[in-house]
Amino acid sequence: MWTAVLIFIVLPVALIVLAFKIRPLVDTDQPRGDALGGMRAAGGLFGSHGLAPDERSVREDTERIRLNLDQVKARE
Repeated sequence: MWTAVLIFIVLPVALIVLAFKIRPLVDTDQPRGDALGGMRAAGGLFGSHGLAPDERSVREDTERIRLNLDQVKARE
């Protein structure tokens, strides 16, 4: 009985309290790098490095594909 209380109640509460008390190993204010270039790509889309962001979004000029199967012969 006491073992279950220790494992399921005391231990999780102790770990949560400990998680708030310990100091993080890595300073969260410093950038960690951009291995895949996601920030540079987002900067190009959203206007960093002196580029102005788009004033309004423009819908793509696409048309619905219409299939004309009148010239296809039926199987014999």
